[in-house]
Amino acid sequence: MLLLGAFMASCLDDDKAPLDPGTTQNVIEFLDPFVPASPSGSVYPAYSTSFVLAPSAELPMTISYSGPNENSEDIDLTLAVDPSALEEYNTQMANELHGTEYELMPEANYDLSVTSVTIPAGETKVEIPVTFFPENFDFSKNFALPIRITSASRGVLSAHYSVALLAVGVRNQYDGIYDVIGGGIIRLVGGVNDPALGGDYVDGLTMDMTTLASNVVGIEPIWKDGSGVGGVVGTNLTINADNTVTVRSSTNPAVANTPAAVNAYDPATRTFTLNFQWGGGTREIYDLQLRYAGPRP
Repeated sequence: MLLLGAFMASCLDDDKAPLDPGTTQNVIEFLDPFVPASPSGSVYPAYSTSFVLAPSAELPMTISYSGPNENSEDIDLTLAVDPSALEEYNTQMANELHGTEYELMPEANYDLSVTSVTIPAGETKVEIPVTFFPENFDFSKNFALPIRITSASRGVLSAHYSVALLAVGVRNQYDGIYDVIGGGIIRLVGGVNDPALGGDYVDGLTMDMTTLASNVVGIEPIWKDGSGVGGVVGTNLTINADNTVTVRSSTNPAVANTPAAVNAYDPATRTFTLNFQWGGGTREIYDLQLRYAGPRP
């Protein structure tokens, strides 16, 4: 019993030690710019975001001297793009965590103009700008920019958070959440429109449009009650130069514009009018009107 009591007292002392500022070192790390997209247990955090199609966009990154101790003198930091960090991350995703893998972002897509920065004495944070050039992006790629804090004049670099993988994409002008403000769907069964799933759309429905290319968005067709339609995975809209719209599916070649019906985009009201069909004409979306409501999360 005496031995057990001594052991437990030792454990309690160990538990309290990390809370003692005199025995704890601060670490130098990137602060999360938003919630990481990487799975739990990843070697480095990956942060996923996207910008609208524009010549340039800036993402500020904050570096912190984190911990209980004050910063008594300047801390000089060096940063660099580190492809090996991305390789390490991708290997872990492929072999262990089965998460999203990324390609190294081409140099034409970004500018890391600040590679030397100082956290001044008395301060615990400093911000660096990272500039991206969305118009240079390939919409079909999953790019990431791996930035590492490579050295510090003093202090301890965080093993996990001294690297930030910036998985940056681009959204075209059509990307977003759309309110369903009109139209309906036909599901012919025995020559009769199925009353459960077919008919005019109920109120309060929305549909997402996701960027696939500079003038192409993906959508997921829905039945009148908002449930998902099967057999039309990969449905996409190409917005042509004259604002007409071509409807296709990457998995179902029968998906096509309804002949002689309107398929168009109105840029003034940011509204789509869509008429398309598949299944030999037994499935048809008619007079679907989608009005822009706001950006996707």
